[in-house]
Amino acid sequence: MPFFGSDQGVAVIQALMWMLWALVPVVGIMMALTPYLMPKRECFAVTVPDTAQQDPYLKGLKRRFLVWVLAATALLSVVLAAVLAWGAVPVFIVLLTVGLLVISLGGYLLMLRFRRQVQAYKKAQGWQAEAVRRVGFAGPEDFPKPLSLKWALAYIPLILFVLALGIVGYPTMPGKIPMNIGMDGQIVHYAEKSFVLVLFPVLFCLFMAVIFTFNQWMILRSKKATDPSMPAASAWAYGMFARAQSILLVAMGLVLVGAVGILLQLAMVGVLSIFDAALAVLPIVFVIIVASTAVNLVYGQNGARLLTRVDGGDGLLRDDDSHWKLGIFYFNREDASLFLPERFGIGWTVNFARPAVWTILAALVLLIVAFIVFCLVAT
Repeated sequence: MPFFGSDQGVAVIQALMWMLWALVPVVGIMMALTPYLMPKRECFAVTVPDTAQQDPYLKGLKRRFLVWVLAATALLSVVLAAVLAWGAVPVFIVLLTVGLLVISLGGYLLMLRFRRQVQAYKKAQGWQAEAVRRVGFAGPEDFPKPLSLKWALAYIPLILFVLALGIVGYPTMPGKIPMNIGMDGQIVHYAEKSFVLVLFPVLFCLFMAVIFTFNQWMILRSKKATDPSMPAASAWAYGMFARAQSILLVAMGLVLVGAVGILLQLAMVGVLSIFDAALAVLPIVFVIIVASTAVNLVYGQNGARLLTRVDGGDGLLRDDDSHWKLGIFYFNREDASLFLPERFGIGWTVNFARPAVWTILAALVLLIVAFIVFCLVAT
């Protein structure tokens, strides 16, 4: 069985902590740039004319949001780096957790403040849709589309391979398996050899496959985000955005299910130490974070970055602000859609007015709780 040394354990802990530290600037920068990644017809979750994006007042609000969030992110990053360099890992974890909550929740509250200002400015400018208009685009359906759910089948051979590794390695599996590493790099908890431990990486892979497949399905079932003033261009941009996000999801899912699942299983059967497995996982997670950030910055929400030079109309052909509560929660009983693009942020959200959505959310919560309970029981 591989040797578990404290020096190696400390190195793993330090590498993990610095990777967690990197989440702060990534999350902060993405939050600060969010207003610039949204479609031109939206400003702080308020519908405005496309041409209003050049309005000096609205541009000033975006700059202020950017500066305030970046300043808070820089301050927090420096403080956390100093604490981590000092070696106070427990303090670092507490501050990191609080800091990420402050950036996320603080950024949202700041968005609400600017949202109220945009709403007041919109009213003062008289920006409103004269009537509800639905604009369709008739033409060949050659726009980019998300990847098919058939890609979910690619998870099956990976999961079976992880299971086969466990079955083959079970006879030589150590009697005690290290499960938890302390802050000093020492193993603090072992689990007795059992076939349940071999099943743990398999169920981890299955759980991740279900989560990624659900997100893929949500993209496929989502309402398409199109701008009535430029239906063809916006439909193409949204198609590019949705396809890029679906490719990213499939790639992330296959990497996590395959690479991480195999590493976990090799650690369970004693081929790798828990430290070696953890070190191998770190660059994988880092690449995933970088790739996800790059896609978001390149495309923007709904492909908004692809339409920066496309001119829209001067007026409002559609205004659904009344259906967005607090800027991010969508309630519309007349809309049959279960999923739709987010109003502030990158990704998709749900129509909380649809009963089926609550059933789906309850099923997801039960799945997550069941997986957590299994992890606690197995280890």
